[in-house]
Amino acid sequence: MQKNSDKTIQLIPKKTIFAAKSNSLSLLTLKNKKIMKKILMTLVMGMMALTMNAQMYIGGGIGFQSVTPEVGDGETSYKLLPEIGMQFNDQWGAGIQIGYISDKAGAYGLGAESAFIFAPYARYTALKFKNVNLFLDGGLDYYQSTKGKVTAFDLGVKPGVAVNLNEKLSFVAHIGFFGYSSLDPDGDNNNITSFGLDVDGSELTFGLYYNF
Repeated sequence: MQKNSDKTIQLIPKKTIFAAKSNSLSLLTLKNKKIMKKILMTLVMGMMALTMNAQMYIGGGIGFQSVTPEVGDGETSYKLLPEIGMQFNDQWGAGIQIGYISDKAGAYGLGAESAFIFAPYARYTALKFKNVNLFLDGGLDYYQSTKGKVTAFDLGVKPGVAVNLNEKLSFVAHIGFFGYSSLDPDGDNNNITSFGLDVDGSELTFGLYYNF
């Protein structure tokens, strides 16, 4: 004779399963937090290493252009560009300009309006001589008119030259622009975009840096 063996099926309570899942998620979240902390600490340490060896500078530049029509009085456009930056090593640096433009003559394409400019950049020093450095500034210039009627931006490269007058002072000039420009006046279907090289007077600025 054959005996039938009883098979016992043990049911696990739902609360136990939920608790196990919760514990697994908690462990996964804890691991992710630890990974994020390690990444953040690595970035902070990298930034500290850069800034510890970096040389800070402050200064700014000015640019202006006069337009004299055949009839009527002439007007002058100008821009004031306070600047702060850091030189990380012999070749690389970064900074930002936050300035003001008065475009009464229409030389900067802002339709005779005034505007604020926000311009972060990265600087690559291509050639170094005894007291003269040739560099390229790559970045974004964003313009917002004070009346809110015009917005514009330039994305590209500005060549420049720095003349080190002494250990603390440098004379700096930017000459020209190569890249993409967009002008968005108030209204519909009137945007203006361009790409290329611009070497007219609107892209010429002079300034001084004080090196710490």
